[in-house]
Amino acid sequence: MSYAYTLPKQGMSPADVQQRIEAFRAEDPTFERGRMTAYCMKGSDDLQEVIENAYHVYFFQNALVRRFMPGMRKMEEELRSICASILAGGTPGVRVNFTSGGSESLLCGLHAAREWARAKRPQIKQPEVVAPFSAHATISKACHYLNLKLTRIPVRADYRADPKAMEAAIGPDTIALVASAPSWPYGKIDPVSEIAAIGQRHDLWVHVDACVGGYLSPFVARLGHALPATDFSVPGVSSISADLHKYGYAPKPASTVAYRSEELQQYHNVARGDWPSAMYLSEGVIGSRPAGALAATWAVMHYLGEQGFVEYARRTMDAKQRLIEGLIRLGMKPWDTELSILLFETAELSAEAVVGALTEAGWPCMGTMRPPLVQLIIDPLVGDVVEDYLRDLEKVLRRLRSGKEAKRGDLGYVD
Repeated sequence: MSYAYTLPKQGMSPADVQQRIEAFRAEDPTFERGRMTAYCMKGSDDLQEVIENAYHVYFFQNALVRRFMPGMRKMEEELRSICASILAGGTPGVRVNFTSGGSESLLCGLHAAREWARAKRPQIKQPEVVAPFSAHATISKACHYLNLKLTRIPVRADYRADPKAMEAAIGPDTIALVASAPSWPYGKIDPVSEIAAIGQRHDLWVHVDACVGGYLSPFVARLGHALPATDFSVPGVSSISADLHKYGYAPKPASTVAYRSEELQQYHNVARGDWPSAMYLSEGVIGSRPAGALAATWAVMHYLGEQGFVEYARRTMDAKQRLIEGLIRLGMKPWDTELSILLFETAELSAEAVVGALTEAGWPCMGTMRPPLVQLIIDPLVGDVVEDYLRDLEKVLRRLRSGKEAKRGDLGYVD
């Protein structure tokens, strides 16, 4: 691939720059339709105004140098405490670190597991991580970067992790187990308590990937939905990754990786003084990070409060139920999933064809390949467009059933 676009000889006026940026955005799907995918967990317009105003205050600040910023430090520590209280499940001593997203959070969690194993089991030369087949692809990516062997275990018939099979796969070089809450491909919460108990029996690190559910599950549970415990209330859970830019409704980039205790937190830290300048210690993998995202997240937490998060959870689950009922009316087969991931089979039609036709109709969506499923990610405002979506889906299905071809969609991530 060659790049033909070059730096313009002369600069553009602010008005022309803005016009071009807005023209780019006009080619993208609207936020209203984007609510069915992971790229837009967006709060209401009033919340967005609060977020934008807060972000603007710290727009150009770098949180890496927070030691010079007493106000920024205080804001960050208050936010850290709030996040710890949500993920702790009543467990004292939980430590939280801010990252750029789920990929970095997962990498940090597995890095800590590796460093912990180096201290506890220095004889291991090729450390191994055991995870279910349904674990996010970022697990594979992190293991590649960290030189960890990854062993993926087939899931049970219900598409959840199989604790017995995972335990049977444990070998002398195994250092960690992974569970999802919920898994991205299937929307199912793995049996975290069973996996964590196995970790305790074998003295293994247990990481819970709660990037989707970490800041949603506690509030859905308050509405009376029966959910298994997946936080630090479960004995044996060592670390949890949870995205603030999903159901914390924060702007990107914003995520967290949390550890059960200060003892485990030490394996996250990478402090280096072997250079001419001062000791270098960053929050995660990246160095410079936007303080604007921290300010906006602090603003979200304080604007919504507990009641607001519970209300957003209610709206999310209500919209999901309305979609399920509509999909059934249209002959689709929705899966039984927890939380906000909705998956459905397309009966006699190809899932790729449905995804492609929906995307052409302005509803960008993805899916699962094994088995072929269409995936929707529900946010609190999806309820505003449920009927629009179902109406357009009905048109798409009618067209496909009549034999008209549609561009085949991609069920996964292709950049």
